[in-house]
Formats: sequence, C-alpha cells, structure tokens
Amino acid sequence: MTRIHFWLTASLLALALPSAQALDIKPVDNIVAVVNDDVITRQELDLVTAQMRSQLPKGQNINTADLQQQALAQLIRKDLLIQAAKRANIRLSNADINEAIEQFAAQRHMSVKELIQRIAKEGINENQLRRTMTENLLAQKIEQSEVMGKSQVSDAEIDDAIARAQQEGRQLPPPVTAYSYHVQHILLKNDNDITRKLIEQIAQQARSGASFEQLARQYSQDGSAQNGGDLGWIIDGETVPPFEAAVKSLRPGQISLPVRTQFGWHVIRLVDVRSNDSPSERQRNGMRAVLVQEKREILLQNFLKQLHDQAYINIRPLD
Repeated sequence: MTRIHFWLTASLLALALPSAQALDIKPVDNIVAVVNDDVITRQELDLVTAQMRSQLPKGQNINTADLQQQALAQLIRKDLLIQAAKRANIRLSNADINEAIEQFAAQRHMSVKELIQRIAKEGINENQLRRTMTENLLAQKIEQSEVMGKSQVSDAEIDDAIARAQQEGRQLPPPVTAYSYHVQHILLKNDNDITRKLIEQIAQQARSGASFEQLARQYSQDGSAQNGGDLGWIIDGETVPPFEAAVKSLRPGQISLPVRTQFGWHVIRLVDVRSNDSPSERQRNGMRAVLVQEKREILLQNFLKQLHDQAYINIRPLD
C-alpha cells in the first residue's frame, strides 16, 4: 500500500470501524494479516496507523497498540468489502473512476492535473491512483447495495418512536423539512451491451408515450415489476445517489433517460412530489432521519459480521 492508498482510504470512505478485538481475530506467527486470499503487510499497517495518528484531535493521545488495532480493523474491513463487491459482480466504468477522481480533486480545491502532480512528488503514478480509487468505490458501492434500499422506515415505526420518546420524556430529534417523491422504475440488472441497448429502447418507448406500467411488467427485473414498477413514496437518502439525483432532476410525469447504479440500469418515472412542511410532518421527518440512520448502521454491522464470519482471517502479534 502506498501513501496515496491510505490517504484516499481515509478521505473517501471515512468508515466507522469495529475494533479488531470485537472481530475476534486469531493471531498467527508469520504474517500481519491474511483476509481470504489477500495479505496485509506490516508496511500497510504502519502507514495507516501513522495516518490515523495524524488525524487525532489536538491533545488526544492513544497508545500505539490500540491505534494499531484500529488500523488493522480498517484494513481488514476494507478488504472484506472489496472482496464482497467483486463477488457481487459490481462493475465500474472508466467514467465512474474519472468522476470520482475529479470530485476528490475538487474537494481539495485542485484540478485533476494538480492532484496527479502532487501525488507524483510522493512517487505515486496515475495508474496507482486509479487502482486505489477503484478499490474505494467498490467498497463504497457494496455498502450502498447492502444498506440503501433496505433501510426504509414505515409510518408506524415513526409513530411508535415519537410516542415512546414522549412517554419517556426524551427530546425529539430536530424537525426537518423534506420532500417525498412518488416513483416508478424499470430495472435491468446486468450491465452489458445487450442490456444497454435494451434499456435505451425501453426508455425511448416510455418517453414516447408507451404505458410505463406495462413496460415495467414486461421487462423489469425488480420486485416492483408486478406493481407496474411502483416504488411508492421515497424521501431523500432512501435510494443510492445516482438514482436519487435522477429523481430530483425530473418533474411530475417525466421519465428519465437510462440511469446506471450498482444494481443495474433504470428507467425512472416521477409520478408526484409533495412537500412535508407542516409542523407535524417536519417532526416526523426528523424522527425518520434518525430511524433510517439507526437502521443503516445495524444493517451494515450485520453485513460486516456476516462477511467476517464467512472469511478466513488470521493476524500475527503486533508487538
């Protein structure tokens, strides 16, 4: 692992990691860590440990052994996520990588050229940057595929949480103004030339006036197909970013061009939009945001535990 590797890891993923002790990893004698078919070296561990120490708040001190355990957990977690993404056949295009690099550079007030020049001074070339960015995006996308779309919160759950908080005298979350979107979609799960050609044909038919419901029943590979692709009402943060961005770009009644996510290719129809801006709705939106976040954290931890339980992981003593 190079300096740019752990720099990008920390900057892009910013993952909240369980401790290595919580993962119950057993030591062996001749390696820092093996995660299935991948090896983690002492050099990698030292680099990530140093990066994590440099990011500690001023005045906070953590002993080296504890910091190494946290760094090792980060490396193991990332390896598990990347391996899971590859098993799930999550693919990235050159455009995906280019966009991620552009965003990464822009966040640091640099052009891509300036970013490449900066890392070149550290001995890192553009191919290494792209490889690292690919790994980070794979980890990011498998997380999204396991959490986004599975963290919806029902009205009943919101009502129950508000009632419990009031009964127990706990302060309710801050009110939030939000919009709800009534959405239909058609999903083709594979990403190949045949799929891309078919999704373009479907989008053209839908945008030319063909029945969206009928097209969804005929072609969609999502569970919503039998309902004419109807996903019901969704709110900000309930779907993956490319899908949400496409929804927000539409006006009611409009149909999108094909949209690619890690789930495949979508054609999206926005049925209606409503503002949830009454005092009671704003309060419910605030509670919804809290419950969605809690559910996502549970889903992610369960997913990581499943990956760990199914993996071969061994580490060596770190002293």
